[in-house]
Amino acid sequence: MEKFRAVIDDRTSVTMIQRTDGMKLIIKIDLSNNYDFVIQASEAPVMNKYTGNPEPYEVSLADSKVLDEEIFPINESIKKVFGDDKDLDLHKIRLAVGGEKDDYVSIEETDLTINNVHPTLNGLMEFIQENKESIIGFLNRQYINEEGNVIYLVCQKKNLSPNISSIKLKVLASMQQRGYYLQEVHKYYGLQLYVIIEAKKFDDELLYQFLQELGINWEMIYFRRKLSLFDWTGIECERNSDNLKGYVRANYENLNYFDVNNITRIVVKNQLSFKVADKISSLLYKMKRERANQYGDEEYSTTLKKAEIVAATRLACAYLGIKKEIKIDKDISLFEVQKYEEELTNI
Repeated sequence: MEKFRAVIDDRTSVTMIQRTDGMKLIIKIDLSNNYDFVIQASEAPVMNKYTGNPEPYEVSLADSKVLDEEIFPINESIKKVFGDDKDLDLHKIRLAVGGEKDDYVSIEETDLTINNVHPTLNGLMEFIQENKESIIGFLNRQYINEEGNVIYLVCQKKNLSPNISSIKLKVLASMQQRGYYLQEVHKYYGLQLYVIIEAKKFDDELLYQFLQELGINWEMIYFRRKLSLFDWTGIECERNSDNLKGYVRANYENLNYFDVNNITRIVVKNQLSFKVADKISSLLYKMKRERANQYGDEEYSTTLKKAEIVAATRLACAYLGIKKEIKIDKDISLFEVQKYEEELTNI
């Protein structure tokens, strides 16, 4: 499993979880500094004796601007990228309707589903626009005791594209993080918006477009991480030849045990950098793959000749602008080396 986190700005972060069966992107947008939040004591001390699911001991009311400025624009971005029919389905919300924060009634999505009406985010947006003066905000909708999470909104759309299986939006407050918010922003709760994307792979143009709509340059994030890992890996491989062998085996699967040893040997003998070693391995990997395509899979298991490795080494140095006389064994034919250089150049 691969996992990493990227911080985009002072309120947005992204975590990617990559498994063999797919990936998840979890985007967190902190709303605590931008919107009002009202806390009142709830009826939980008595009510929880009569209900199956425990309610929190506070009623929390979030500003309806969160919906207008954060949620609805994301829904519009989804439709822009994936099509107008990809409107998010609304699973959980509880609205406060009335005159002000101490004069309202609550309505929620179950009041519609009980009559076989299935709410959508577009429908919610139209309802709020038509009743703007009376929508005070939205309330805590569900309390998940085991997680310590107070849920305010959940909406989701499945099967947006052949690659992207779902996009889910959640607005929540974490009871576990209450101490942080009390100390850092002097608020009882920290309201957070999560955008959770499930996909088969991250290399997808529609995914990039959607993330760009959210102000996230995914290609830059991945490139920065890949470059940093490559530099760190290079340091470790230059310090220890066993690390270099391990890296080549892990990244170029058609290079066998003897190939890897011979590549490492010429790199160490000539004191070549990790970038050169990686380029040598890449060239030889492509050579063996091309031969396998032309002559059959047996070429994958055939051990490379020393002359082939020398040819790849000389070309790698040339590609990287390194002027160095490569030391080679006396039994290696320069004629053969030049022949394999031509083959590698034409791949």
